[in-house]
Amino acid sequence: MEIFLPMSLVHTIEISIVGLNLVYLVLIATNRAIGWWFGVAASVLSVWLFIEVNYLAESVLYLYYVGMGIYGYFNWKKEAKTTTTATKIPITTRSPLYHVGLIAIGLILTLLLAQLLKIIGSENVYADAISTIFSFIATWMVARRILENWIYWIVIDLFSVWLYGVRDLPIYAAQMAVFSIMAAVGYALWRREYLKQSKDPVTE
Repeated sequence: MEIFLPMSLVHTIEISIVGLNLVYLVLIATNRAIGWWFGVAASVLSVWLFIEVNYLAESVLYLYYVGMGIYGYFNWKKEAKTTTTATKIPITTRSPLYHVGLIAIGLILTLLLAQLLKIIGSENVYADAISTIFSFIATWMVARRILENWIYWIVIDLFSVWLYGVRDLPIYAAQMAVFSIMAAVGYALWRREYLKQSKDPVTE
């Protein structure tokens, strides 16, 4: 791992990112749009960190998180104005067939991204690619308030425990272990909210 910052500073940045991400998860799981800004702050720091440690694919992923964080905030606020709940947009679900198609598209994009990562000389290209593509997908699902996003995140976070572990980023690895538990809690909270929305919940 090529590092341009002292390891002590790298770990300090990691800890700051973990703290911001934990606040983000708690606020998002409890349907508070302001949580997106904590995610944006954590992602900006992550872009810088991964550039410094020469993980360019990861820096691109977190740059995407910055954009999706901004989109997510304004999308939640905009749609909240058009709903009777006033403070939150409805949670929706998708059919199993929808997810089969989404996963198939994700796997195709994973293969394409892996080939690109090979060209630029990255290591663990398939692990990088699948983590990146499905994180893109899951983040979009959070912004659209799709219930199953949390299931995707549980799998992604557990996989990322290993991925960050082999990259000598133990704090990130521990963060992902905690995030997988919080994603399970987030799913339970969103599902409860989804069932409360009406006797005939919204399904797309």
